[in-house]
Amino acid sequence: MKEHLPNWRWCFAWINMLRPDMLSTDRQIGMDTYRPPRRFRRPRSLTLVIVAAMLLAVGGSVVASAGAASSIEGVWSFGGGQIAVQPEGNGKFEGIVVSPTTFATCTHPDGQQIWKEMTLQPDGSYFGSHQWYYENSGCTENPNPGPTAWRVIEESSGSHYLRVCLSEPGKSQPTISPGSAGIGASYGCVSSALIAPLPTTSGSTSGTSTGSDGSSGTKGSKESLSLPSAKQCLSVRLFKIHLSDPKYDPFKTVSVTIKGRKFPTARKGKYIVATINLKGLPKGAFTVKIKATTVLGHSLSASRTYHTCKKKSNRKG
Repeated sequence: MKEHLPNWRWCFAWINMLRPDMLSTDRQIGMDTYRPPRRFRRPRSLTLVIVAAMLLAVGGSVVASAGAASSIEGVWSFGGGQIAVQPEGNGKFEGIVVSPTTFATCTHPDGQQIWKEMTLQPDGSYFGSHQWYYENSGCTENPNPGPTAWRVIEESSGSHYLRVCLSEPGKSQPTISPGSAGIGASYGCVSSALIAPLPTTSGSTSGTSTGSDGSSGTKGSKESLSLPSAKQCLSVRLFKIHLSDPKYDPFKTVSVTIKGRKFPTARKGKYIVATINLKGLPKGAFTVKIKATTVLGHSLSASRTYHTCKKKSNRKG
């Protein structure tokens, strides 16, 4: 009885009957040569390199944007005075008055935070608020700030200026799109010139002095405390020390001490005057120590040792 094989077994049986040399190539068995195209596979390492390059490019653009954002940092003219724009925290900026400025009819004093929450927008401008006053009540601060927009504009000469558009409290947010002088400002727009980069503290000054700087961005003039020379002895028990305000960053507080004893200070224009009274202190050497803070939040300290003069002898040789 003839054995019936399943179809798949007949197929394998027929293949086994062929000579090995007949299976060597397609041409030997009379078939047209056809090989399906091989699918190109990108090496995994190359794929990782491409992905990494794309991430670096994106990261680079973000860093570049962050770098461009810092261009608003600096000391700008405004209303006859000066405003220093510095980081406020959380990626935002603030404007601090460093030279009294008059806006509308009221004067903004040194140290006031006149611009708040200056936040970078996708188009490169900044949105935030401006400190307003109640003009009919002796220039009392209005607790409701006014919407404000800023944009740093570069001129063909390469110089920069700050465009500021302001609205009164309760009004709509003004905008300054690229190539625009500003729209939607209920009060109006003004242009501010760049006066100087933000000041920083120096590592040392006359005598022994140290400083800590919390600012960022382009470094400007270095702040320091300058004390009177100690080359000559002091013949009096009462004298004064004049401390000039750091450039673009006035003093906020000043403390002058000798052996823990604190002496009074008073502002006279752009100077802080400390009155030193040596009464009750022993004659000889004594060290004056000064600690100060500025309106931009910098800390300065300095010390210097002075000597009282020895009493001349009246003896005649």
